[in-house]
Amino acid sequence: MLTTMRLTFMSEDVKAAMDQTVEAFGISLARLAELEPRFEKISELAFCFGVAHPVMQPPGKGRASYSRDSGVFFTEAYLEYDAWIGARWADRVRAVAKASQAALSSVHKTRLTPDERSSLSRLIETVAEQLAVSPPQPLLSLKPVYAFENGSGQRPSIGFQPPSAFEAEVFKQGIVALQPHKIHAYLQRLEDAVRAPETLKLYKRQDGRLLYREAWADGENVVEHVGVYGERGSTSQHAASGPVRQREVMEAIAAEAKADGFAAVPETKHIGLLVSKAITGAGTKRHLRQRHALEDFLNELTGWRGLGHCDGGSIGSGSMEAFCLVVDYKIAAEVIERELAGSQFNDFVVSRVSQ
Repeated sequence: MLTTMRLTFMSEDVKAAMDQTVEAFGISLARLAELEPRFEKISELAFCFGVAHPVMQPPGKGRASYSRDSGVFFTEAYLEYDAWIGARWADRVRAVAKASQAALSSVHKTRLTPDERSSLSRLIETVAEQLAVSPPQPLLSLKPVYAFENGSGQRPSIGFQPPSAFEAEVFKQGIVALQPHKIHAYLQRLEDAVRAPETLKLYKRQDGRLLYREAWADGENVVEHVGVYGERGSTSQHAASGPVRQREVMEAIAAEAKADGFAAVPETKHIGLLVSKAITGAGTKRHLRQRHALEDFLNELTGWRGLGHCDGGSIGSGSMEAFCLVVDYKIAAEVIERELAGSQFNDFVVSRVSQ
C-alpha cells in the first residue's frame, strides 16, 4: 500500500507545529503500509488535512476525490486545533489518528476493499500507539494570532502573522496578540458583545403597590417601559445603535433601577397562571388557530401591563389552554379576567397552577 499525508489547508500560526505531527505520523504510516499488498483499485491513498481553527471553522465535512490520470485517491479531514494547545504530544498524535480514521471513512467503497480498509484502520491505530510515546525534541508550539481592534465597536479582524510596520502604525494600541489558549475565550467575548441583550425586567414594592421597570432592544433604540404592575406603563426610547451600545444602555438602566430598589424576580419565583376552556376531544384546526390567537393576546397583555409573559399553550384531551408566568397572581388574574371578558376569549377561565 502506498500512502501519503500532508497539510493542505492551514494558517501561518499552526503550520510548523501541526506539520511536525502530520509529517511524523505520515512517515510512520507509510513505512508500515509498504509492508502490505498494493491497493487493488488505486495507486496511492493521499490523506489531506485542514485545520478546524477556532477563528476559521471548516466549511463542512472533508471531501474525497479520485484522479483517474494518476490513480491517486485524495481524502480530506480536519485536525482539531485544541489538541496542539500546550505540549501534549500524545494528544496531537491522537488528533491525527482521529482525522485519519475520518478521512479513511470518506473513501468510496468502490475504491478500497473491505480488507484494505480494515488493514489501514489497524495501521493507523498502531502508529498512534507507537508514536505517542516518542515525542520529538524540540516540540514545536502554535503561534499567536492577532486581533486588530479599531475602537469603533465593530468586530475585529484577525491576522495569522505578526503585524507589519504599517498595520502597527494604523492600529497603534489596538493590536491584541492572542495566545492559543486564550483564543476561545476572546472569540466568546466577541460573540457575547454582538448578541442582542436580553429583555430587562425589574420590580419593587412601594407604598403598597408593585412597580415594574423594563427595557428591551428595538431596532436602533432601547425602549424603557415603567409603570404600576397590572397597568399600562409609559415608554421612552434611548438611541442605541448596535448590540454593544444597546447592552451599555440597558446596563445603565439596570444600575439606576437597582440603585432605586428594583430587583429581578427569578423565574423560579414566578407563579403559573392558566387560561383555559373545555373543548371536545383533541380539538380542530379552528381550535388550534384560536389557541395561537390567545397566546398572542396574552403576550401583548402580560407584556404591556408588566405582568410577566405567556409561555406557550397546548390543546387536546378535552381542553385548550395557554400558560403564563406572572409575578403577582392576584393582580395578574384580575387584569387578565377583566380583559378576557371584553374580548373574543370571554369563554376562557383563569386558574392558578399548583406549584
